[in-house]
Amino acid sequence: MAFNIRDATDGDLSAILEIYNDQILNGTATFHTEIQTLAERALWLQKLRAERYPCIVAEVTEDATGAKRTIGWANLWHFKERQAYDGSAELSLYVHKDFRGKGVGEKLLQGLLEETRRQGTRFHTIISVVTTENERTINFWQKQGFKLCGTLREVGYKFGRWLDVAYLQIFL
Repeated sequence: MAFNIRDATDGDLSAILEIYNDQILNGTATFHTEIQTLAERALWLQKLRAERYPCIVAEVTEDATGAKRTIGWANLWHFKERQAYDGSAELSLYVHKDFRGKGVGEKLLQGLLEETRRQGTRFHTIISVVTTENERTINFWQKQGFKLCGTLREVGYKFGRWLDVAYLQIFL
């Protein structure tokens, strides 16, 4: 499957929203519990741009008509919003459920790391926070060079149960 990695645009927001809301309703990749609106996602992208945090998408050409479809996205954001943390960023990466396991996540991560390195020495480290029940995701991050740093127990409550989160980290 061939797909293109590029900067996110306002035209990607509907697809980003669909992918994200699916995880809100059906998964534990996010601790949001209420679906997001298009206006909320537009504000999110606007904040990323204003603070120069990268946001990229994976796009596939679906058929002979050449129609393009956004099938995943990744971005960086504040790890913590205090100045001493400015060299650290938290990573978010989501792939449409129909395209998982096909290399999209790896290409998104590579694209995000390339974009981050192009920005110079702004970031020293990137952190991914993953629910421990998402073993496939933890394995993915470790395969990409992230190191498991620790686990916080029962810090999120979703779907009627307490969830643990693992912190994974990579240095640039």
